[in-house]
Amino acid sequence: MSADQITVRLCTADDLDALHSRESHPTARHAQRHFDRQVAGHGLFAVAELQGSFLGSCALDCDPANKLCPELLSLWIYPEFRRQGAARKLTTFLEGEASALGFTEVFLRVDPENEAAIPMYIGLDYSPTGDHQVSSYETVDAAGVRRSVDQVDAVYRKSLLTR
Repeated sequence: MSADQITVRLCTADDLDALHSRESHPTARHAQRHFDRQVAGHGLFAVAELQGSFLGSCALDCDPANKLCPELLSLWIYPEFRRQGAARKLTTFLEGEASALGFTEVFLRVDPENEAAIPMYIGLDYSPTGDHQVSSYETVDAAGVRRSVDQVDAVYRKSLLTR
């Protein structure tokens, strides 16, 4: 697969069943929450695909109530498609959308212990700000049990002015 063959577009309601089928648990419904935010006008939810198959997805929170607006959320590439350019395509697409909306930078939060994600974000031109933020996440375990988890995340930033 070549990165040139990967397409990225905004998620539609027709995509949700396929996205839900790849979530950690059938009741997680993460894709639905991102799509609902998009429909409400508070964000964007993009999918990367190759020849009709999804490679992953990513959301952008554009709600001005979010201190880190706009914030890249839930960048997830399915394991079998990692390191093939899908993450760059997704983030580039959402950064372009953010720029078109008048934003000059994009933020993200990441667990400082996430040794796989941090080099990827740096490779995507995000820089640590030195700030940290307590984040609350809802997780769904294999049994379908939902839990709220608090963790301290490092804040990263990318300027959209230096493209």
